[in-house]
Amino acid sequence: MSAVLPHPDLAHVPPTTTPEMTDPTMTTSPDTTYRITTPRVVRAEWIKLRTLRSTWTMLLSVLLTIVGIGAIAAATATGAVEGPADGGGPGGGDALSTVLAGSMLAVVLVGVLGVLVGAREYSSGLIRSSLAAVPARLPVLWAKVVAFLGAVVPVVLSGVLVAFVVGMAILDGGGVTTVSWSDEGTARVVLGTAAYVIGIGLIGLALGLLLRSTAGAISALLAGVLVLPTLAGALLPDAWDGLLKYFPSNAASAFTSVLPADSLLSSETGALVFAAWIVVGLIAAAVALTRRDA
Repeated sequence: MSAVLPHPDLAHVPPTTTPEMTDPTMTTSPDTTYRITTPRVVRAEWIKLRTLRSTWTMLLSVLLTIVGIGAIAAATATGAVEGPADGGGPGGGDALSTVLAGSMLAVVLVGVLGVLVGAREYSSGLIRSSLAAVPARLPVLWAKVVAFLGAVVPVVLSGVLVAFVVGMAILDGGGVTTVSWSDEGTARVVLGTAAYVIGIGLIGLALGLLLRSTAGAISALLAGVLVLPTLAGALLPDAWDGLLKYFPSNAASAFTSVLPADSLLSSETGALVFAAWIVVGLIAAAVALTRRDA
């Protein structure tokens, strides 16, 4: 058997390369392809939030609660439906508190939604993947906040505005004294109510990240933010009023009431105190997120 020898003219010919292997335009930079940016993290959190059916169920419930209960309260005040009020809404309140009565339940729903945004990934274990993809961790927190606000702000704001318009129309049709948007304090109360509902949601989000438990964070939110101030105000002596007015819900009452009680802060101070609660909660959540293992 004879060996096959290469042709002598081809022995020293250098190997050829294809254009695809040497074309510099075909090379990709990992820095540009896989770079982690804040908009991408926000988009990822937004996708996670909007693809859950429970998110839309909660948001629809919030909208219907604000508008529906406000309309029912207004109809009750006019005598169109039976209720405990007598010419001033449930409990004899003013026109604004009547048409915005639904916000008192909506604040619970939005707070629970905030808890779910903050704590849900811990129960499923998905938080490990999120933090592995974003080693800096803090962008995950800010992205959750932005996604939450993007979903909640339009719903709550439109809800209180529609409740105001519809409720005042019902009250006016029933011969009950109403207020207009141009009246002193009206815009502050309506927009302040929306801010209060949204702010409680942010506190719930912070609690969810801090406690890493949906049930625990919801319990802490309801007890510490909503129930405890009411119980403390009823059980503690008047000497404690100076401290109780700094609770989140009491601070919010200062800017969600046309004429705040003497025991409350001024509307401006109440807004600052309430904002401080939100900031402190988010800072605590940021520290916990960056320093604790997932």
